[in-house]
Amino acid sequence: MSEIKPSVFPNNQPQKNKTLTEAEKIEAYEAEKIAVTNEIYNSQTQSDTPYEHMSAVEQMRVRTEAQLRQKQEMGVVKEPYLSEKTSTVNYQEQQKNNEYNEQMRLRDEQLKKNIEQTDNYQRMSREAMDRNKEYYEQKTMETKPNYQPQPSSPAMTTNPTQVLIQKPAVDPYIIELSQPNYNAPFDVVPLPSKGKLYRGKKANIKLAYMTTADENILTSPNLLKNGEFLEILINRKLLEPELRYSDLLPGDRNAIMLWLRATAYGEMYPVTLYDEKDEPFDVEINLNELKTIELNVEPDSDGLFSFVMPISKANVRFKLLTCGDIDNIEKILEHEKEINIPVNNASTYKLENMIVEFNGETNKTMIRDFVNYMRVGDSKAFNKYVDSIDAGVDLNIEVGTPGGGSIKTFLPLNLGFFWPDVRI
Repeated sequence: MSEIKPSVFPNNQPQKNKTLTEAEKIEAYEAEKIAVTNEIYNSQTQSDTPYEHMSAVEQMRVRTEAQLRQKQEMGVVKEPYLSEKTSTVNYQEQQKNNEYNEQMRLRDEQLKKNIEQTDNYQRMSREAMDRNKEYYEQKTMETKPNYQPQPSSPAMTTNPTQVLIQKPAVDPYIIELSQPNYNAPFDVVPLPSKGKLYRGKKANIKLAYMTTADENILTSPNLLKNGEFLEILINRKLLEPELRYSDLLPGDRNAIMLWLRATAYGEMYPVTLYDEKDEPFDVEINLNELKTIELNVEPDSDGLFSFVMPISKANVRFKLLTCGDIDNIEKILEHEKEINIPVNNASTYKLENMIVEFNGETNKTMIRDFVNYMRVGDSKAFNKYVDSIDAGVDLNIEVGTPGGGSIKTFLPLNLGFFWPDVRI
């Protein structure tokens, strides 16, 4: 007979299981599984539950907290899924709107600047047109019969031949044709005179490039015949409202002509010259290699220069002639030729217009008498001094001949200068 030992631990599981029926075991297992499952779900935090698995009320609560937090931290609800479709613009759209508004603001500012610049150009163009019109009208008045210039006028002194010249009325089309386009592409070009004798004292000026529209002027027979094409062309290209063709010194005008030609057709200028045997030959001159002669004497506060005549010891103050002065003298000489005046008064008229004062005397009639009785030695010395201080481009050239020699000559400015390929 075997001995059965008593159980020391009556609650021991293996021993307990021995007393359970099979149905009781299954029931205990299911109860334990439910307890473990409840413990797992009860131990989960709210953040561990996916947003889409929450109830509608809980989703609203979580979203509201996130909205308030982002509003407080960033000032705006940044995430699109947190925005209210009916009342709040999402962050990305707001950023796009902000960028668009900034672009519109910059555009408006630029448009305002463009309008102001255009108005300024138009104002300068009107001022230039008015000055040009006044200049032509002044020249017309000066050539009318019985016209007497004001004593303080810097225009040409009156002489017996001036009152005989009749000039037609100013053509408005020519005035309009001469106006510059201040919106055109341009370059800054230095002046040989450094602008010392001009209003504004600009050493460099703005010049517009030649265009096909300018070639229409260069190929107009009427403008070529009366010689107005050069004045019209330079006035069109000169983008300085305070400076016109008639104000330019001849040396500055030549520098402008060379720049316009070189930038339009190239710096190589073909010419026909004559060798030692007086035989013609063709050669090309590089316009960029021509030497510039700068103004080497400072004018006084009135833009005048001083000179003491070597013989008479007269102290004279004089100005350098402008293109407008020279054009007026040439018109008078042309008129004298037409009415068969046998004497060429070019030297006298030139001195009359250059000398503004002698020994403190400024009366035009007295100056004319002073010039007419000037000693030849004084006249030659004065003209030599003027040539020595005048500014411009040195058009004296030296070129080799086909025979191996060389010649020194003056650069001819013929039809090939502005019309290299055009036949008129």
